[in-house]
Amino acid sequence: MPEQLYLNDIEHLEELVAWAMNAASQDKKLFLIESLAPLVLGKKPSVLLNVFFENPEEWETFKKLLFQHNALQIRVIRKLNGRLQVMFYHRHLLDSVLRQDPILAFLKALSYPETYSLDNYLCFLQQKIISLEFPDEIGVFLGYPLKDVLGFMGLLPLPYIRTQGWRIYGDEKLSNEIYESCRQARNTMKIIAQKIVLWPPK
Repeated sequence: MPEQLYLNDIEHLEELVAWAMNAASQDKKLFLIESLAPLVLGKKPSVLLNVFFENPEEWETFKKLLFQHNALQIRVIRKLNGRLQVMFYHRHLLDSVLRQDPILAFLKALSYPETYSLDNYLCFLQQKIISLEFPDEIGVFLGYPLKDVLGFMGLLPLPYIRTQGWRIYGDEKLSNEIYESCRQARNTMKIIAQKIVLWPPK
């Protein structure tokens, strides 16, 4: 079953890449799909992006294609300098991340609701994003290890190692695994795009 699910994810990514390559502003659309590849392939629980579509119809077409994967959803955070700030997320994967006891305790300590629900926590996060102070805890929503988020916030005395996708603190094994998984997902997207160039769909 997991293998079949992964094959379905690959097919979905292929459809998104084909859409991007046939759309206006191809480079921008391919960059969008590359950024979303770790999410589509189930390697990342969410992605926060600023997106721009030249017309509403194009945005609606993209959303319909994205939503063919039932677990993928979006939350428009706000309009920002003519663009939409959007959180793209894998509902089941993000829910499983936030339900982890250490992460739930961390978020509740930051005044997130005592009674957990994914929608309530996303709503609370959204309100914090549009406030004057950007919420550093968004890292756990994006799939970064809790230790790295705590280290960045100065809540855990871990040594800073390096920046690779995000700021890494302490033991880097888990951080490297997550980064590599996301990197491979983006490379998969590039391979799909190259195959379409070499063997265009009939």
